[in-house]
Amino acid sequence: MHDLLLRPHDPTGPRKSRFWALRHRSRVMPGRWQWPLGTLGDRDPIVLAEHINSARRGVDLGYEPRPYDWALDAPVFAVHGGEVMFCGETTNGFAISIRHVGTEWATFYAHLSAVSVDETETQRCPAREGVRAGDVIGYAAKAPIHIRFELVRWTPETGFVAIDPKPEMARWADPSLHGSNPIRKAA
Repeated sequence: MHDLLLRPHDPTGPRKSRFWALRHRSRVMPGRWQWPLGTLGDRDPIVLAEHINSARRGVDLGYEPRPYDWALDAPVFAVHGGEVMFCGETTNGFAISIRHVGTEWATFYAHLSAVSVDETETQRCPAREGVRAGDVIGYAAKAPIHIRFELVRWTPETGFVAIDPKPEMARWADPSLHGSNPIRKAA
């Protein structure tokens, strides 16, 4: 079968279509930053609670509660490409930490009901699993559907420092890409 969209001088090669080039580019390019939760039906993710203390800063992201939430699986997306530093079970469900290679950022996701990446806590010397922006890394806790999200910045002077994620998240695209800005606090 001949690919009508194939360009003979395409740098991706003579046997690869333009669709291969798009998939390959998404693997190579770091991608945009995006929200860890997408639109769930007609509900956009919102900030349910803020957790700020001396050591950690984070937000609980979720949706306005509905009676049938216990039956839904809400996917959690990697906000940017990177490598999994930690994935394991905690007292409040599963948790994942991702270091975003090539940036000074790391992210932490907690209160997950299930994960889609390999657990690292039982391995003595884990091989770092890579994730791309938008990959499903797990599923949010239920009743109400929510996750804990933290953003950490590395500086040579202070090391890893947790920051308030809301100002950064206001600039990110949500995975549904429908154009709304879901930075608002639940009523």
